[in-house]
Amino acid sequence: MNRRTKERAGFKSLDDLRLCILAFVSFREAAELGLPLHSKAHRNLPRSNVAAEHRLKQAVEQWRTQLSGRWSLDEMVRLEEANADVIATILAEALPILRARSGEAPETPEDFVAYNVIVERERPRDLMKDAAVLKRLNARIDRQLAQGGPEWDVFQNTAREYVLARAEAMLLRERGWDAVALLITGGPGIAIIASGAVVAVRNHMGGLYIHPYRRGTLNHLYADMRKAEEKVLALMENMKAALKNTKETLAPFATELWKLARKARIEIV
Repeated sequence: MNRRTKERAGFKSLDDLRLCILAFVSFREAAELGLPLHSKAHRNLPRSNVAAEHRLKQAVEQWRTQLSGRWSLDEMVRLEEANADVIATILAEALPILRARSGEAPETPEDFVAYNVIVERERPRDLMKDAAVLKRLNARIDRQLAQGGPEWDVFQNTAREYVLARAEAMLLRERGWDAVALLITGGPGIAIIASGAVVAVRNHMGGLYIHPYRRGTLNHLYADMRKAEEKVLALMENMKAALKNTKETLAPFATELWKLARKARIEIV
């Protein structure tokens, strides 16, 4: 392989790394891995989220496995050494997205930018017909149960919470907020968008987090979010359907609540 060919192959290999990371950002759960990263890129990574680092390690392991079919070990080492800064940047850019998918509370502007990526994917899914939304939710339930998730936890902390979050997002949109319900790995949440960017996130633990550049300007959002939560609970009190940790009860429960939420309004005091 001449020098120019190797350079082109090297750039393609870095693109392959991005694709490997994208696959794990989109589809993989956090997992303990036996293969550590010894490169300078890994030493420069922030240490704030172990699960995110483990997923990155698994993505890099897959990338190295792909490289081993085209490169010798010495060539792989030289590639990583020559592109250590680029690799560090690729991994660092992926971390906030992994944290967001894990439901970690956003703090920095970079954390909120990561939620922009998630909202771009979740918005059209939130706006799908109820039957399509339930089909996606059922697939998530099946996947979590297959991975050994406790039935009660899966139905209450994933299925029920997403159904409620989607109803709350409907009420917030009626109130004038651009709200998107999020079905993400760490637990359902709600994102608030303004001027095309995420400015606030309500995570699965119920905390409302405001973009650092917008703090002090969205105080009324706290009240509207609380009213949306209270309204959904009030709607549930008069519902015929109830969720009993089965997919057979999920569809009637979700369909009835979403139908009621579309007709309801947050009361203005």
